[in-house]
Amino acid sequence: MGSRFFWLSFGGALLITSLSAWAAWEFFIKPMDAAVRTANLLHEKFQGALGVSPRILANAGVLFSQKSELELLVLSHGEVSVRETFEGQKPGGGGFSAGAVFRAEGGFFFRDALQINVRRGGAVADVILPQIKILRLEMTPPITFDPGDMNWDKLTERLQTRISRSLERRAKVEFLEGGLLKRAEDELRDKVLKIAAQAGCELVFVASDGTR
Repeated sequence: MGSRFFWLSFGGALLITSLSAWAAWEFFIKPMDAAVRTANLLHEKFQGALGVSPRILANAGVLFSQKSELELLVLSHGEVSVRETFEGQKPGGGGFSAGAVFRAEGGFFFRDALQINVRRGGAVADVILPQIKILRLEMTPPITFDPGDMNWDKLTERLQTRISRSLERRAKVEFLEGGLLKRAEDELRDKVLKIAAQAGCELVFVASDGTR
């Protein structure tokens, strides 16, 4: 009777231990291990596709810090022609208009955060994208005037600065309204989604404050 009780107790303890070990593996260790493996694969794919390592977390722990040999990533280009009127500012009296062509590039600086947090199980990750900005804004000479009797080189430095700044502000507005930054953001999302798909991971884009 005592021997039978011993073996029943031993068997019950062994069963409980086995179930506990299985549950620990299935519900804790296995999902965490999968998240780490996905994080490693994402790191590899990002390095190969963009030459950059995002800040990658798995199970709320940082596995890879953000690193890149590049300063920025250009994702969109644009060109606009702008013209501004300057009433009463023409040398000698009267008004005039000035126009110029601007080229711009949209994208992000790698000093801004690009973060991926792989969830338990490794199948889904939350992504925080960096802020898309106008990276370069350049005016293409010459500046044209109406009336055409004005000469840039003969204008005062103060008026030259006023004209340049006014045209630059107008160009920025035109680029923003024309969707330069939206095209860059869409391009970045597309690139990130394709890289994640190669790693077998679904992405959820979240804001920097954690909202989706």
